[in-house]
Amino acid sequence: MSGARAVGAAVAVCGMLAVVAAAVAASPAEVDAAVARCRDLQQPQPAEAAEACDAAYALLDPLVQGELAEEMLFRRSDAQIATGGFAAAAATLDRVAAMPVEAGRWMHDYRLARRRGILAYRQERYVEALPLFRMARELAAAHADEAAIAQSWNDLGNALRRIGDYRGALDAYLSSLELKRRDGDAQLGALYNNLGDLYSDLGDTAEARKRYLEALAEHERGGRARDAAHTRESLAAVLARSGERAAAADAYAQAIASFRSLGARGDELRAEVGAAALAFDSDDTATARTAIARAQQLAAELNQPTSPGLALQLARLLRADGDLPAARRELDTVLQRLPADAVERAPLLLASAEAALAAGDLARAYALQKEFHTADTRRRDAAHDRRLEQLRVQFDMAERQRAIDELEAQNRLAALALRQRTTQLQLGLACAVVALLLLAGLFLRARQRSQLAAAVRESQLAAETEQYRRAAAALRTDGERVQALLDRSDAALLAIDAAGVLVAVTTRAAALLGAGRSALLGTALGEHLEPAARTALQDALSALDDQDAPVHLRMRLAGGDVDASLGVLAGDTGVAVLQLMRAGGDAGMPGRAADCAPAAADPEAGAEPVASALIAPSAAAEADDTERLRRELVELMVHAVEIWERVSGGTRIDLAEKSRVWRVTIDEGRLRVRAMERYLSLARLPRQPRWREVLRTAYYVLSECRLDPAERDVLRGRVDTVQAGLRRRALV
Repeated sequence: MSGARAVGAAVAVCGMLAVVAAAVAASPAEVDAAVARCRDLQQPQPAEAAEACDAAYALLDPLVQGELAEEMLFRRSDAQIATGGFAAAAATLDRVAAMPVEAGRWMHDYRLARRRGILAYRQERYVEALPLFRMARELAAAHADEAAIAQSWNDLGNALRRIGDYRGALDAYLSSLELKRRDGDAQLGALYNNLGDLYSDLGDTAEARKRYLEALAEHERGGRARDAAHTRESLAAVLARSGERAAAADAYAQAIASFRSLGARGDELRAEVGAAALAFDSDDTATARTAIARAQQLAAELNQPTSPGLALQLARLLRADGDLPAARRELDTVLQRLPADAVERAPLLLASAEAALAAGDLARAYALQKEFHTADTRRRDAAHDRRLEQLRVQFDMAERQRAIDELEAQNRLAALALRQRTTQLQLGLACAVVALLLLAGLFLRARQRSQLAAAVRESQLAAETEQYRRAAAALRTDGERVQALLDRSDAALLAIDAAGVLVAVTTRAAALLGAGRSALLGTALGEHLEPAARTALQDALSALDDQDAPVHLRMRLAGGDVDASLGVLAGDTGVAVLQLMRAGGDAGMPGRAADCAPAAADPEAGAEPVASALIAPSAAAEADDTERLRRELVELMVHAVEIWERVSGGTRIDLAEKSRVWRVTIDEGRLRVRAMERYLSLARLPRQPRWREVLRTAYYVLSECRLDPAERDVLRGRVDTVQAGLRRRALV
């Protein structure tokens, strides 16, 4: 432990021993009276409350009355913050942190985090305040304390408003308001006042006035005189801005009277300056004179120099009295005292330039005017920098929250899709408030149009995707149609799609496989074959993909050895048709000779009539048009496969498996897509191309791959070209 920490620990121990000694000497009645005095003075007289709360803490035993002792220190820190004693408040909170706390009392951590956040907020260190307020909210949420959650949302709204995140602030305030109303909280004045401040910042004077009046009613109902006076002062500024000067003057007068009765002289001084400015704007010099005189008196009592605001109003009064030299001296005195980069210099320089011009001192007026423009430029640059800082803080907080969310997601789930948050920076220089508002309006309008256009594009893309999926589905094999086609023959026939799944099977073929037809449909044919038969079928499928003629094979089934003829279905060339015949016998089921006599002569002879009926090629068209269509099919297929491999990162085998359009076979232990590969070369293209499979492949890529507009247009154009060629040949 360092020397400073050791000294601090020793001081804390000594202080605790002193407190324990004092608590032993105090009677219960004295303790109760001291605690009540601390509570009663906190709102109306915070300066006296700080001492009263410290005295009450001294009478308590922290080891026995821990929560009450903690409350006294928290109230003391609140009073010190209210009077501007930030260093003293931080020291008081350090004393709270050093107190012994029993395990599981989360409210201690909640209150400490919240008050540290309030301390940072009052010192305008909003970046430090935000994580502290969030920590308090998370503690409250972890213990389902709705009152504490509502208070934390209100605190977060204040900090977010100060960094310029008005949307986040409004959401936080509304969340707090909903929880407070649901919990029956009667203290809604501060929240209404915060909403009024938010709408005032946004320039919505009507809504700000409404919220201030609601806050004022709540403060008065709860007997919170100081809060009511602050609300009246804010209401007066809003009324003055909207042109209701008489109502604004009345609100200032009531706020000043309340501050005076509470002994809040600093607040009274600030309100008097505002009332004087309003009186000048209303051409009420007498009222302005009275307000300025009272403000000067308060500044003297507080031993404070003349503030820039007071100096500006005093100069206006002196000019109204015709004493230009005195007005100029007053302004020059304050200007000499202010730092060169103080933002308050700009209005003082302008007033001083106007006074010099009125006095006929043109050289001095010109010099002051130049200095004013320099100060005003510096002020606008500072405002611009503050806005940039606000945006930076928003970005930093968003990044910090994103990191927290990511950690929480990793603890709860194995993986979570992360949201990417983007913050758009709004930069703009303007010479006047009207120009700034105009630029902001134009920016918001453009942003809305951009979002609307993006939404329209997404909607169009979704509609196109669904259209391509329906088109691909329309080209897929209809199992019922294939079944009806096979049932026209008495032979043992079965049909499998590109994935090797049985889509149709005749009764005789089902008998040879040793299972019922309903049990076979929808299952992979390989599941019903022995390893040797499965290998023979794979070899036959590979050979079928390399040629246009049927393939003959022999394999062993549950019903014995069979000869088989494998071909493709006419019009649905993605479907392979397998005709089964008993080895050395007839096609069909084993049994009576009469059942299979018509097809007994030769296995190949028995297969050929069915194969020729089912695998008959379409009529030939003109040679040049046919060649053109073949070339377009190859170009479309090559382009679709290339886009798939580039965009998805997968292989053509992945495309075949996922689209279920092309058959995947095993060749010498390697997966192959022989049928697809024939469509990637004009020289190897089958004599009767499977145009449905090519279109289905293109539709699958269009519907399942995220393509940029240029790629999508090119692929869609090739699809349209192929469809036009097919229409010329009356194939679609």
